[in-house]
Amino acid sequence: MMVKKYLAVAIMGLCVVSYAQAEVTLYGIAQKSIDYGNSATGERKFSMQDIGSRVGFKGVDQLDNGSSLLWKLESGLSTFGSREAWIGYENKDAGTLRFGKSKGAYNLLVEGFDLFESNTTLANTIQDATYRSRHESAVYYATPANLGGFAANLNYVIDSGKFSGTAADVEDQKGYDASVSYTHSKFAVYAGTMSLKNVARSGFQELKEQKGSKVTSYIVGAKLFPIEGLQIGAAYQNTKQDLTTGGDYKRDSAILMAQYEVGKWVPRVGYVYQGEGKLSSAGGQNLAKAGHFQIGTDYNLSKSSLLYVEGAVIQNKDQNAFSTSISDGLATTPKVISTGMILLF
Repeated sequence: MMVKKYLAVAIMGLCVVSYAQAEVTLYGIAQKSIDYGNSATGERKFSMQDIGSRVGFKGVDQLDNGSSLLWKLESGLSTFGSREAWIGYENKDAGTLRFGKSKGAYNLLVEGFDLFESNTTLANTIQDATYRSRHESAVYYATPANLGGFAANLNYVIDSGKFSGTAADVEDQKGYDASVSYTHSKFAVYAGTMSLKNVARSGFQELKEQKGSKVTSYIVGAKLFPIEGLQIGAAYQNTKQDLTTGGDYKRDSAILMAQYEVGKWVPRVGYVYQGEGKLSSAGGQNLAKAGHFQIGTDYNLSKSSLLYVEGAVIQNKDQNAFSTSISDGLATTPKVISTGMILLF
């Protein structure tokens, strides 16, 4: 009997040793800002915001054949695993396959054009609340890194569980998104596409999330790196939303941005244009044109910390569901100045 007990303890010890040998990393980011902007009554107000602080754990377990098992759990300040929760398999020749909750390929491509740090971001504007950035259940594939600058990503969405919507019959989000890119020392080109069912804009009454609605988008863009420290980028996006009540909404949008690193300073400027959202059927309301201009700079305190200040003017926020760091009560054309600190660990 005692032998069995000792054997059981020994086996448990081996399991602990095996687990301890796997590479586990604790990481995170702390971000706080003080914002100053106009309210709905025209008055000015201050607000202190958390702009995406998070903490995560990620691990790599090297296999005998040279491949790796990967996993990540990333949480916001409120719910464990709220941002990412997936497991995956990586092979240097075949690429990476992962399963679980993460951002989609299309969303990650759009975020690559967003150089700003605050909640008043260009990515939030061009996305325009027409799709969710994170998928609860998805299969994600990324090509290997040794393809001479070429990269592709495919995300198949199989979300389980009903998501928040105004209609009782809202169903699971389904569909796919994908992106491709080619990066050179002097330029990079990008393209992405998305097709998601049972998801729609949450901020405009005619486009509330509803069963059977479908959003399809594509985006093409490029960046130039003419001299060291300077990057200039532009992208064009077309979005179409099929409605269950008949007809569809179509909208063109574009993003322009530039930044230049000068020592510890990184000044940048950007603009997003949203064309008119046109409804194909009669009797509905079109979405008005809108825009978002932003300018700002970072100051790098160290390799893992920085200060920033940014200013933004967003046209037509109310109808287009644009997100700002002091969005509660803001006027139709909010003007926001934001300053904050970011610390990586």
